[in-house]
Amino acid sequence: MRIILFFISLVFLVPPVTAQQKTGVWRGIVAFSPPENSSSQITRLPSIGGVVRSGGRIPVLINENSPGMRFYVNAPSEFLTNAKLEIIEADERMLAQLTSYSDDYKLVTMYQFYVRPTPKEFYKYHLQAKSLLVNESIRKADLFDLRGSFIHTDSGTVFRGIWEDPFGRRRYGNFAFVAFEEAVTINPELWHGFIKKQQINEAALAPERQFKPTPLFDTLVTNAPALYGNLVDNGLIDQDTLSIWLNGRLIEDDIVPGKKPFYFRINLGEEEWNHFTIRCKSEGKEKGTGVHLNLQILDLQMKYNLALYQYEQAEWVIRRKNSVKSK
Repeated sequence: MRIILFFISLVFLVPPVTAQQKTGVWRGIVAFSPPENSSSQITRLPSIGGVVRSGGRIPVLINENSPGMRFYVNAPSEFLTNAKLEIIEADERMLAQLTSYSDDYKLVTMYQFYVRPTPKEFYKYHLQAKSLLVNESIRKADLFDLRGSFIHTDSGTVFRGIWEDPFGRRRYGNFAFVAFEEAVTINPELWHGFIKKQQINEAALAPERQFKPTPLFDTLVTNAPALYGNLVDNGLIDQDTLSIWLNGRLIEDDIVPGKKPFYFRINLGEEEWNHFTIRCKSEGKEKGTGVHLNLQILDLQMKYNLALYQYEQAEWVIRRKNSVKSK
């Protein structure tokens, strides 16, 4: 049985992309180069979606069989994986985050890139891999670079190109992304670290290029007596601390997210309405904090990227339909 995933926006929604505007969410597909007459060649490709598929249906967010996407990717469906590319523009330089999904969408792999223009090259932008942020797969996730161009057409904009070995320039395959009106969910720690390294004065940026995440508020309805979750730091490991609350009662305190999941369980009890909160107690060395959150209620699995500053909180209102007080 497939698990339905909800990817919840945590920061500002961006307007439709223009030829000048690249900040936003781009969803699409990454194609692996087909092996040369041997299935053993598959294992030589880096893990990008948890596994390298040799067959099976892909749960798509865009139509990878459309003529436009097929033209740009040019690969059989058994070598495709769904992915999301998030971009924040500063000036000519950009910060990017790529999230790839396993075949059933239960697992993600997340990477950070610094983007620089390369106007004299065939592909006009070079996305240089900086770090692996989250790896929920069982395979080692190697870093790789992307090189691409924004192609503007009458029907929209496609960001397409190749992905390759960052050292030997070995080409692994192609990618193609189209713009979606979604929220950018990059950890604010990464943004502040990026502008410092690039020596960018954030105050001098135009308002639309100043990244300001908004805390999450979501609602859920369930029959479950409890929910299960885990937290993984998807930014810098700098001793951020979080706390978890239910109906004003402290459940977990002084959580320091790391690259290994922190597991927790929340018993909803007899109340029909429950207020579940994850709060940022303190920031670490870098301003802001962020975590990748998995929540599971019965057979429903949800994934969130939480972006917070000190004393801010993400909130859920949960209605338990079969509680004692709802009858």
